Amino acid sequence: MKRGLLVLSASLVSIIAGSRAQASYQIIRWTSGYCQIVDQATPFRPFSNDYKTGRKTFRSFGEATIVRAKLVAQRQCW
Repeated sequence: MKRGLLVLSASLVSIIAGSRAQASYQIIRWTSGYCQIVDQATPFRPFSNDYKTGRKTFRSFGEATIVRAKLVAQRQCW
């Protein structure tokens, strides 16, 4: 009985620990024209309020980087 409970609890811990946290990244544009990728999962926000957030959130930093590179190529930000 104890061994079965131990196996069950160990498997539950591994499932919970192995589950991937949902990260959400967003591109913000400062009034100077600079675009920055911000992780929305952190409790910290940029210090000043002179920026606008994008409409879309991204699942990975790589996706946000690709979109930011396209915005730079289109000269919408630097």
